[in-house]
Amino acid sequence: METEEFWKHIEASNQQKNSVDKNDQGDALLEILNQLDKDKILGFHLKLTELRKELDTPFFNDIAFMMKYGDNKTALSGFKNWVVALGEKHYEKTKKSPTHLLTLDDPKLFVVGRAYLNELDYITKVAYEDIKKEGDLDWYAFEQKHRRLAQIKKNQQRDKDQNQELER
Repeated sequence: METEEFWKHIEASNQQKNSVDKNDQGDALLEILNQLDKDKILGFHLKLTELRKELDTPFFNDIAFMMKYGDNKTALSGFKNWVVALGEKHYEKTKKSPTHLLTLDDPKLFVVGRAYLNELDYITKVAYEDIKKEGDLDWYAFEQKHRRLAQIKKNQQRDKDQNQELER
């Protein structure tokens, strides 16, 4: 999934939530993902994983710890999810300067007063399971199959590039 499409879905889920409780965004996002096909759901999951990895810097982790979300993997994961769920504008500001998060005070941006949203860890699995047909792989097998195929493709391209280099 392209980054622009990913952010379009995040923004739509922010607009569709029915209350100030950020947890409602998960329900809205699930409705959006249920309208996509399996490959788009996987693409959303892979883009989410990529964006979360981009946040994984020592400075970001220090801010997470200061905000009491950096002391274990589950808390840090929920904190990263929350940053992504805030939307592209806040995400980009946070990537440039994680201290941006310390300036946020709008209650609508928090989950029951907390900077944490664990729902994103499993929402793509739930969406996939909702739309899969009989005989389809389960989520874990589907995800692993596509990861392996992507790695094979990457390795084949690397080998091709190396062979071309050797031929010169």
